[in-house]
Amino acid sequence: MKTIILIVALIVTGLVQKTFAQDSTAQYLQKVITDYLNAKNALTKDNADSVSVYAKILSADLQSMPMQKLSADKHEIWDQYYEVLINDATEIGSNANLKHQREHFADLSSIFYKMVKAMEMNTIDLYYQYCPMADAYWISEKSKISNPYMVKKMPTCGSTKETLKTKQ
Repeated sequence: MKTIILIVALIVTGLVQKTFAQDSTAQYLQKVITDYLNAKNALTKDNADSVSVYAKILSADLQSMPMQKLSADKHEIWDQYYEVLINDATEIGSNANLKHQREHFADLSSIFYKMVKAMEMNTIDLYYQYCPMADAYWISEKSKISNPYMVKKMPTCGSTKETLKTKQ
């Protein structure tokens, strides 16, 4: 009887630890998503200094992801996109030229979308949006278009291509 209780206790402990790890990595990924959205929102206001600050925060948070808490499949996904995300975030953060920031943000956005979609851990609905005039994508927390690429000329240019529904 003691053996059965011990086995049940170990199983329950393992399930609780796995759930905690998934919850904490989902929370951490949400922090990274928030960093990205802050940079995107700063671009919609043509605020190069804020874009730079948020990109630096994004880069730091990407580098601080608690890898040991990721499941094997999530770890593999993270490894696939990590370096490109870091490089683009670092490039955006180290340059205050809006044109340069937007070029790297377009690259960052396409990879960030792939990573968020594959990880399936977003805690809010996200909208993958596209502007044909800029030929660039971005992720938004709002379905209403607020274009980070053509702020003055066409701030509402674009459409939602996909909705990434909440997974948690």
